[in-house]
Amino acid sequence: MSQPTRVLSSDRARSAKMRRGVLFASAVGNFVEWFDFTLYGYTAGVIALTFFPPGNQTAALLGAFAVYGVAFVARPLGAVVFGRIGDRRGRRVALGWSIIVMGAATALMGLLPGWSSVGVLAPVLLLVCRLVQGFSAGGEYTGAMTFTVEHAPDGRRAWYTGLVGSSTMLGAVGATAVALVFRSVFGDRFAAEGWRWMFVLAGLVALAGLVLRLRVDESPVFEEMRNRAGDVPPRPFRDLWRGHRRTLLVLFAYFAVLGLITHMFLGYLPTYLNAAIGMRATTVLALTTAANVVSIPVSLCLCVLADRHGRRIQIRLGALAAVLLVVPAYLLMGTGSLVAVVVALLVFVFAVSLLQIGALSVLELYPTGVRFSGMALPYNVAYAIFGGTAPLVSELLVNGTGTLLAPAVYASVVALIALPILVKGFPETKGADLRS
Repeated sequence: MSQPTRVLSSDRARSAKMRRGVLFASAVGNFVEWFDFTLYGYTAGVIALTFFPPGNQTAALLGAFAVYGVAFVARPLGAVVFGRIGDRRGRRVALGWSIIVMGAATALMGLLPGWSSVGVLAPVLLLVCRLVQGFSAGGEYTGAMTFTVEHAPDGRRAWYTGLVGSSTMLGAVGATAVALVFRSVFGDRFAAEGWRWMFVLAGLVALAGLVLRLRVDESPVFEEMRNRAGDVPPRPFRDLWRGHRRTLLVLFAYFAVLGLITHMFLGYLPTYLNAAIGMRATTVLALTTAANVVSIPVSLCLCVLADRHGRRIQIRLGALAAVLLVVPAYLLMGTGSLVAVVVALLVFVFAVSLLQIGALSVLELYPTGVRFSGMALPYNVAYAIFGGTAPLVSELLVNGTGTLLAPAVYASVVALIALPILVKGFPETKGADLRS
C-alpha cells in the first residue's frame, strides 16, 4: 500500500471514530433529559405524596403535574442562552454547560426534603430544581441534534439524527426499567426512599456524558464558519427574527403537535392507565417500556426511508396520524383490554415516530449562523405551551368533563389546527447544503 493511500485510510478511520464519539456524546445528554422527564411521569403519584400536603390525593397529583409543566417555562430562556452560546461560541461549549446544569439539578431533586420535613418549602424546592432542569433542557436536545447533523455524512443525516433521537426513547426505556428494578428491590420502601436514588443515578450518568463531550471535536461546519472572518453572527436571535419569521411560525406549529403527542404519551398515559383505567402500576410500566423499545427500530427504519426518499412525506403522514388516530387510541384504552391497550400504545409510537423526522428538516432549513437558535426557540416555546402542560391539561380535562376521552379530543383539535401549516409549510430538504 502506498503512503498516500495509508494516510487516506488513517484519516477515514479517525473521522469514523470521531463520528461515533459525537453520536455517544450527543445521545447521552438527551438520554438523561428524557430519563428524568419519564421518571417524573412514572413517579408522579409518589412525588405528589412526598412534596404536597396529605389528605387530598387529586389536588396533590395536580400539583405534581403543575410542577412538571411549569418547568417548561424555563426552556425558552434556556433556548436563548444556550442558542446564543451555540451559535457564537460553538456547539460543544453549549452542550458541555447544558449537561452540567442538568445533571446537578436532577441529582439534587432526589435529595430534597419532603412536606413532612419542611412543609411548604418542599414543593418550592422541587419547583426550583425543575426550573433549572427545564433551563438546561432548553439547549440540550436542539444542541445535540445540531452537533450531530453537522458531523454527519450528507447522505446519512437522517440515520445519524435518528440514532441520537432514539436516545429519547432509550431514556424512557431506561427510566421504566430502572423504576421496575427499584420498585422490586425497595418494595414498600420505594415511596420513602427508592425513587430518590433513581434521580441521583441520572445525575451520575450526566457526569459521564460531560466527559464524553469534552473528548470530541467541534462541528466542522461551525469551524468553517468561524474561520471565515466576520461570519459568526453577533446577535443570532436578531438575525433569526429578521430573516426567518415564516420558518419560525411553521416550526412552532410542528413542535406544538410533536410536544403535545410526545408528552401525552410519556408523561400522562402511565398515570392515566393506572389511575383512570385501573391497570396495575407494574403492568403499565412493562407495557410502556415495551412500546418505547418498539419505537426505536420503527424510528430508525423511517430514517433510512428519509435518507432515500425525503423528509416531507413523513411529516405530512405524522400530522395526519395525530389528527385521526389519537381518539381511536383512547377509545381502545378505555375498554381496559390488555390487547386494546397494546394496540393504542403502538398507535402513539407510530404517530410520534413519523413526526420526529421533522427535527432533521428543521436543521436543514437554516444557515449555520442561526441553526442552533433557529431550532431551539420554536422547539422550547412550543414545548413550554403544549408539551409540558400536556399531563396537567389532560388531568384537568378528565376531572372537569368527567369523560376519559377529553385529552384525546384536545390533542386532535390542536393537530387539526396545525395540519394545513405542516402539510404546506415544510419544503423538501433532502440534499440541502448545510454550509450555504
